[in-house]
Amino acid sequence: MSSWTILGGLFTGGSFARALTLALFVCSFSTCFSFPVRAQAPEGPAPAPANPPQQAGNKPAVFKVKYVSEGSVYIDAGRNADLQEGMKLSVVEAPPDGVIAEGIQYRGYPHVAELVISSVSDSSAVCDVVETKGELKVGQAAFLAPESAQNRRQSELVADQDNYPILVTFTYGDPLDEEVRETKEAQVTRLTPMERFRGRVGFNYGGTKESGGFTSRQMGLVIDADMHNIGGTYWNFIGSWRGNYGASSTNVPGAAALTLTDLVNRTYRIGFTYQSPYSRVTLGVGRLFVPWAPSLSTIDGGYFGRKITKKVTLGFFGGSAPDPSSWSYNPNQHIAGALVNLERGSFDHFRLYSTVGVALTSIQWKVARQFAFFENTWSWKQYVSFYNSLQADAARTSPLTTVLPSGQVVSGGSNPTEVSQSYSALHFQPTRMFGFGVNHNYFKTLPTFNPRLLGTGLLDQYLFQGFSGEVRLALPKRIGLFASLGKSKTTTDKKNSWNQAYGLSLGQIWKTGVLLDLHYSKFDSAFGSGKYESFSLSKSLTDAFRVQVYGGHQNFYTPLSTNTNSNFVNGVVDWNVGPRYFLEGNFGWYQGASMSYTQWSTVFGYRLGGSRK
Repeated sequence: MSSWTILGGLFTGGSFARALTLALFVCSFSTCFSFPVRAQAPEGPAPAPANPPQQAGNKPAVFKVKYVSEGSVYIDAGRNADLQEGMKLSVVEAPPDGVIAEGIQYRGYPHVAELVISSVSDSSAVCDVVETKGELKVGQAAFLAPESAQNRRQSELVADQDNYPILVTFTYGDPLDEEVRETKEAQVTRLTPMERFRGRVGFNYGGTKESGGFTSRQMGLVIDADMHNIGGTYWNFIGSWRGNYGASSTNVPGAAALTLTDLVNRTYRIGFTYQSPYSRVTLGVGRLFVPWAPSLSTIDGGYFGRKITKKVTLGFFGGSAPDPSSWSYNPNQHIAGALVNLERGSFDHFRLYSTVGVALTSIQWKVARQFAFFENTWSWKQYVSFYNSLQADAARTSPLTTVLPSGQVVSGGSNPTEVSQSYSALHFQPTRMFGFGVNHNYFKTLPTFNPRLLGTGLLDQYLFQGFSGEVRLALPKRIGLFASLGKSKTTTDKKNSWNQAYGLSLGQIWKTGVLLDLHYSKFDSAFGSGKYESFSLSKSLTDAFRVQVYGGHQNFYTPLSTNTNSNFVNGVVDWNVGPRYFLEGNFGWYQGASMSYTQWSTVFGYRLGGSRK
């Protein structure tokens, strides 16, 4: 922490321009040093990657379509090319000369279909057609998607060594690492973009009844979107959004308070994004996080980034901050800023992903904070990763003043330049089934998140202060175990107190098909202490009918809220009605010290694309 504190001292006197200039110099200076890297996506019009996916045993990854039937395609390779069920292929038009050769996926021939292998023989394979954008014909070229080519290579390595590492996701740690990995894989897989258009649009009607006789009715809109490569471009529309407008049915003054369901809905993200392997520009509009700095609050607004070199991106962002699970939440807050991101290496070797930027927040258009933020990730393959996020506030004097009875005017106080919050995590993944790590959490100021979200697990990253250690196990039979322990001591504590968190997930309870998830946490921090227990049960009764129930109990003693204890249970029923429509029902019960209510809602809507049964 001492080195970060020294770094925060750069902002003494409010000279943020000086800090940003230094940040730009550091990133530019870093690019002068060479690392062994592997190209992750082609640059320019349509060149092949510098290092295309390695072929398992130099066996071919491009094949010829030899027969087409309704819903199925036969290709001229099978076990002789180490093909397996579940592998994915893309089909493009045959080149004018009819020669099927390696690298055909990089030549820009029209994309025809996406396939998945369903059956394999010695010298041929049967593929199911997943998506089509043209007519399938004999003689067309089918090539392995990069992820399938990589899986084939890994299978050979496993056969030889039986120790190839597989990543297990951590609850704590770099929140960007996995999403960046998935984004990079998606970019390479869709070298020739193929539209995927799936989603749901529905209308919501429901009501809330609170203690004291207050009732309300709500009507609203529900959008769930999974739309990639819209119109064959690199534009995407992904995420979920649920919005209501309500009307009170009584004369009780005031509007209905936000329920737990309403708060959770505000944590969802949805938006339009543009990200192409052939363009230097990345942008997004909607309710989303800044991709280079996800530790910042989710914004209702947008971001824009442009690569100024192959490894350095300059970005800008701005909007309101609607997420009640963020550390510095305020319903009237706005945020804007600029950043520089440096990315070196790849997930297959050493990788550095570093962001530095400056930002300010305002409440009712009055400046609240001016701060610098830093995010750094260092990783080596899938064995070791280190992540740190840090925010350092500039010195500021509060504009608020108080007039004492004597007539004396007292200022609102001031804060020096200092580190306001920091999170660090060092994780190791020696085997597929076992991972462990060490975390450190530091906060200077009290949080303003909504404490009713405590039992949902959305606030877990804030509950531990100081050092903590964690262990994760991925056992057979889809059993997952998690444990985290740490000690914290605040200025008012007479002794250190243990912070504890445990989790258990069962992918299937016996043979019932029921999924179970259990969580327990006990904590003591500078802003409060307490514990919570929560559970989740879900089951798909048929392909079209799904039921989920989740609930919990929490005790939270804090000056942030008078709601010291509460219990909640929520239920969701989701039913696909026919091939094009869906019906959803929700019920919530909440019993707290300062707020109690029941809530129900129904959603009827239309399904876009996807599987229709």
